[in-house]
Amino acid sequence: MARSADTDSITNLLKAHNAPLSAVKANKLLLEKGILMEMERESGSRPGVMKKYKVLTEKGLDFGENRENPQSPDQTSPYYYRAGFADLLNLITEPEE
Repeated sequence: MARSADTDSITNLLKAHNAPLSAVKANKLLLEKGILMEMERESGSRPGVMKKYKVLTEKGLDFGENRENPQSPDQTSPYYYRAGFADLLNLITEPEE
């Protein structure tokens, strides 16, 4: 599936917004906020070994979409809407009240 012009990876969007976060830290915050969740699948090259990956939750689908990963067809990867990324960034970087 071709990538939509209005979405991008979290790494690219963090760079575009000059965010002071790495993708790893942003993903951790997104997990804490319930926007992402971790799933597991069996490794294609190592039977019995489970691989973890992240998907957008129902709440997270307001900010992006899950796309099939071409390298692992039984796995998806989150892509975020460019237009709403500033709002998502504010959500995960605002101090808790």
